Amino acid sequence: KMSSIGTGYDLAASTFSPDGRIFQLDYAQKALDNSNNVIALTCKDGVVLAADKTIASKLYDKKSGGLVARLADRIG
Repeated sequence: KMSSIGTGYDLAASTFSPDGRIFQLDYAQKALDNSNNVIALTCKDGVVLAADKTIASKLYDKKSGGLVARLADRIG
C-alpha cells in the first residue's frame, strides 16, 4: 500500500526516500499491476512506460470490433 502524503520524495526518479524507496518506480509498478497492456520504450535520456486502463461500462459493446478501422482504401 502506498501513502498519498506528498513528502517531496516522489518528485524525481533519482530521489530516494529515507527508507530507500524510489516512489516514481513504485508508481510505475502500481500502474503496471493495474493495467492489461503495457509497453516500455528506452531512449538515451531515460525510459517511457505506457499502460492502458480498461473502464467498465454498460454502454461498451465487446462485439463492436477493434480500435482501428479502414476509412478508405488510401487511409488506415
